[in-house]
Amino acid sequence: MAGFHALRSTGLGNSCGQVETYNVASSSGRLAIGDVVDSDGTGSATGLAGCDIAGVTGQMLGVIMGFKVDPSRLTETGLPASTQSEVFVNTDPNQVYRVDVSNGPLASADIGLNLDSVVTVSTLSGGISISNMTVNATGKNSTNTFPWNLVGLEEDSSGVYGNVALVRPNTTLVSAPVTGA
Repeated sequence: MAGFHALRSTGLGNSCGQVETYNVASSSGRLAIGDVVDSDGTGSATGLAGCDIAGVTGQMLGVIMGFKVDPSRLTETGLPASTQSEVFVNTDPNQVYRVDVSNGPLASADIGLNLDSVVTVSTLSGGISISNMTVNATGKNSTNTFPWNLVGLEEDSSGVYGNVALVRPNTTLVSAPVTGA
């Protein structure tokens, strides 16, 4: 598994209306579906707000769900570094994501704590852009500046719990951060 995979929204209704279009003026690294992005404080000539790769801690915008089709890059599944495009970002503050855990495993006693991101630029493998972003078990805390809140654990492919986390956004542009349990 690679990056953040949207599972369900815990808010009222579904998350269909929570995917917004943003401009990437010149990505600081390769972007892939499942990557976490933040506002970069810019805008496009067409009025779209800008975004780029998010930081490890602090506020985030959301997770990339897709890219605008560019006829000159039909075989490209992501967005190469230093490339302009439009991206579709899930900004639902109630979205639950499945994601791999770095420096883990996590334990069931950690549920309710906040986690920071491991922000690693995506890679290209066999023509497919792969998100390398995870959450970090090291430093799990009640600190409200960490971008993710742990809401559950799932088994990994070896049947071990704690290497795959279920998280929801904690520090977004559309919701106030919460101190973890």
